[in-house]
Amino acid sequence: MPIVEVTHVDNDFCMFTLSKTDISVANAVRRLILAEIPTMAIEIVNVEHNTSVLFDEFIAHRMGLLPLTCHRVGDLPGDEGFVEHKDCSCFEGCGYCSVEFKLDVTNDDDKIRNVTHFDIVPTGRWTLGPDNEKLRDTTPDQEVNVCPLPDLTLDRETDIRDNGILIVKLKKDQRIAMTFTARKGIPKYHSKFMAVANSNYQFQQIVNLDRDQCDSLDLEQKVGFVQSCPKKVFGLDSHDKIQVERLNDCHYCDECVAKAREYGKRELVTVKMTQDLFHFTVEAVTKDGPRRPSDIVRAALRVLDYKMQLFLQDSYGDEHLEKLPNEPYY
Repeated sequence: MPIVEVTHVDNDFCMFTLSKTDISVANAVRRLILAEIPTMAIEIVNVEHNTSVLFDEFIAHRMGLLPLTCHRVGDLPGDEGFVEHKDCSCFEGCGYCSVEFKLDVTNDDDKIRNVTHFDIVPTGRWTLGPDNEKLRDTTPDQEVNVCPLPDLTLDRETDIRDNGILIVKLKKDQRIAMTFTARKGIPKYHSKFMAVANSNYQFQQIVNLDRDQCDSLDLEQKVGFVQSCPKKVFGLDSHDKIQVERLNDCHYCDECVAKAREYGKRELVTVKMTQDLFHFTVEAVTKDGPRRPSDIVRAALRVLDYKMQLFLQDSYGDEHLEKLPNEPYY
């Protein structure tokens, strides 16, 4: 049975180790993280007024790429959160599938006005479901905002200058006014739904030293061997013996192997990789979202389990089991 061991979690990164499985499962998890995790993104832009120097289409494209916080968007059918608009019974939009935002800025000053994502606010338009029923007490739209969120430790001008995503610049008497509709989707549909900035894994390194051949080197050769590694994997201890000091920094460049061959000692060092242990790194788009890295990893495992159950059900008629639990978000 595969084992997942989380080694580091914060709002920017999640690092975990997947072991006792092969590369097919590791690659499936990575591709799920990149292509199957649902998020919210702006789909429809209605331009009401635009006297800026940018075309409507150019600004609309920028709107679609803004990240939106959506920590409770829902991973699988039946989860609490949003449903995709194509699966909703509404026509234009409702509180179950859509969130509306607005942007209305006029520059009345002589200096240039920078319009950033901090000027976008939710309208709260959709408060009912497709059949005009009242939504649950905690409506999803309360948790969907453009991120990064305002930094309360900074004043507004500093926060806008350092963290604001620039949309357009306005000269005096110029105005931009528009409304946006955000909907649920996955990166397989469009890259604007991407939940992560980066997701990769590496194999566990295996670096073995032949102690007899290492000890047969003189001090100058030992120093040359240690310095041949660009990642400083090797070092000399207090007895001038070569030791592996930073194993996980090895990236299989084989510079140490080439140096050993230069010394005529081909068996001095061997560099291999473990085929059943993988170190994953998942990087968030921003510290506020769209989703937390640990939440994304959990969602990927839930989606993988759900797809495998559907495959077994369709292929062999196996009974559909319960979904993996969706633990509370912290």
